[in-house]
Parts: sequence; C-alpha cells; structure tokens
Amino acid sequence: MSFNNGNERRKLNAKWEHLRVQYREAGMSEDAIQAMYEFDLGVLNSERAYITNTLTVSDTTDDSTATETSDFKQYEKAITVTDTYHETKTRFAWVGEVQNERLHTGLEKLSDEDLKLLTLYAVSGFNEYEIAKVFRLSQPAIHKRIAKITLFLKKF
Repeated sequence: MSFNNGNERRKLNAKWEHLRVQYREAGMSEDAIQAMYEFDLGVLNSERAYITNTLTVSDTTDDSTATETSDFKQYEKAITVTDTYHETKTRFAWVGEVQNERLHTGLEKLSDEDLKLLTLYAVSGFNEYEIAKVFRLSQPAIHKRIAKITLFLKKF
C-alpha cells in the first residue's frame, strides 16, 4: 500500500472548504481556523511519513506461535551469513570482501555488536530508526554509535 499524497491533500482541502465556511458561521477567527487546518495538514504529513518510512515485510513462516517480529527476522537475516572467507577473524563474511587492508584490519577490531550495527546500516541498508527498533535503543543512540564507529575507522 502506498500513500498518494496529492489525492490525500485534495481530499483534505475539499473537506476544509466546507469546514472553513462552518467555522466562520460559528464565529471563529481566521487565525483559529488556519491553526486547525495546519494541525490537520501536519497529521496528514505525519501519516505520509509513517507510511513512506515503514517497511512492510511478509511473514513466510506458517508457525502461528512465532513470537519474533518481522524487524527481528530481517535483522537476523542481515547478520546471518555463511563465512566463505576463512581469512577473516569475524563471522561477518562481507568484512573479508574489503580490499583496503587498513580498513579490513580496523573492521576486524570492532566488537560483534558494532559489526552487527554496521552490517545493518552499511550492507543491508537499514536506516537509523529501523536499527533502533531492532536494538531497542533510541534513534539518537544509534546515530552516536554509527558516528563513533565511523570516527574509529577513519582514525585507524
């Protein structure tokens, strides 16, 4: 399901054409009417952002007692790899594909927790908000950890 912003705005504006008339007849000021319209517009934008940024994942398991969320299943899929690069010291195969020796060595010095985060962010393409849900941390905390990892790798 996608969000048709133009269609939803047309609906909102058509609704507000009638509401403006009713509110004026009821004696409301133009500023109050505009403030209410802006609130509804903010709700519309919030719904658009939610729908646009929410990832829908189909659950392929038939087990109705599964308690794992789809976010956790994606996380698990992103960090579960078969290590075909035996020269790496980690269980993250993509580290073995890094050609730059300094970067490769720096990545191997990161903790498993940092590598999980980096795998989700850089390799799997998750955004900070999605990673925060997986790690059960706040988005700013994830942002700080990514910045710390980036700084470590730049200095390495």
